[in-house]
Amino acid sequence: MFGQISSGILSLGLQSAAYRYYFKYNNDIKEYQSLNSTIVIFNFLTFIPGIVILYYFSDWILLTLFNGELSNKLILLSFFSGCMEYFIGYLLYLLTARFRSVSYSIIIALRSILRVTLAVYFILYQSSTYMALINATVLTQTIIVICLFIISIDLFRLHFSISYLKKSLTFALPMVLRLIISNIHKAFDKMMLTHFSGLNSVGYYSLSERIVSPLKIISDALGNAWNPFFMKKAHENTEDSKKAIVNRFYELSFIIMFIGYGIICFSEEIIIVLTTKEYYPAMYLVPIYVFYHIIGSMGYLSIPQIQYSEKTQYILPASIIGVITNILLNIILIPLFGAMGAVISLIVATLIGNLIHLYFGFKLFPIPTTISIILRKLSIIIIFVIPIYFIMVGQLNPYLKIFLKIIMLCLFFIFGVKFNYFSKNKIKNIISTFYARINVGFGN
Repeated sequence: MFGQISSGILSLGLQSAAYRYYFKYNNDIKEYQSLNSTIVIFNFLTFIPGIVILYYFSDWILLTLFNGELSNKLILLSFFSGCMEYFIGYLLYLLTARFRSVSYSIIIALRSILRVTLAVYFILYQSSTYMALINATVLTQTIIVICLFIISIDLFRLHFSISYLKKSLTFALPMVLRLIISNIHKAFDKMMLTHFSGLNSVGYYSLSERIVSPLKIISDALGNAWNPFFMKKAHENTEDSKKAIVNRFYELSFIIMFIGYGIICFSEEIIIVLTTKEYYPAMYLVPIYVFYHIIGSMGYLSIPQIQYSEKTQYILPASIIGVITNILLNIILIPLFGAMGAVISLIVATLIGNLIHLYFGFKLFPIPTTISIILRKLSIIIIFVIPIYFIMVGQLNPYLKIFLKIIMLCLFFIFGVKFNYFSKNKIKNIISTFYARINVGFGN
């Protein structure tokens, strides 16, 4: 954690600039090579002094941050690992921009295999204990970085440009500040819960967060596919390309809503199976936490809109207002409602922040839809969630509850198709592709 945070700060978030400008300079590869190389060289020039500073001040850092419980070697390895992780993220980001999904998948699989293999080797043949996993992780990261640089070698050339560095820093710094504000935002919730409401509320909050975590993983995966699609269509800058952006956005939003609604429907059963009675109240937090992620899906549209315009300073007002709103609401609601108050504060703050992002996004890159339409389409899930709450609190047979929830889930899907969240033609194409692959598999 220490290595990732410290290297992340020193990197100044410049990978976001490398990603954004790939689409701008895609047709002028030499320009992009210059910008990309400038960023990587600058990162190396900041990371190397970081290692030197850590080497000479490691004793002070250990006493200040870790009460002297770690060794100097571990601090240096942690920072080096953070640097390697940054470059892995940087270069994987470029693979997604280039739509190289096969290379991306191979690298991810290779990383997992290498890490496990090396860890087993260090344990069995080097008699290592906890250092086996650390050494395996660092060595794996180094190998993966080398592989990724080889794959993306055509995006680099030995060149450093002050003007490109200024351009990249101007773009990236607001993104870094947004990330810092977001982390403060999340940390403050749990701190307030612990102080005013006790550990039980923190437990409910953390459990609901974990149950909804698959939705976050899926949302992040969809975001990796969505961002390059958005940037490619945005650079085409035609009415058809803008309509394609809107249609795809509503499709992704519906996928997130459908998965989120499925989690809401069966959160009661999940919590009953996996926990004890003390944690059953967490089932009432799950729907609200799902709303948080659904509201967050508005960022799929607004953040790329702002990034495309290259005026990333417009990201900051929403982040600042959002965190202030969250803190104020936490102070008011957590003493009254505990974990429920924390989640409500998070949702309201996220909604306000995303609406401000959308306002600037539509100003900087207009597309053929409106904020009111987006809100109407996303808020429809509330109508379907209300019956689920009644089913949760009702003293019904467990099997009847499951049956009713399955019916509600099917109705939600039918509603989405009926009102063009997800087109019938798209579903037919997916089914046709699925059956075609099955037939090929059986044919082989």
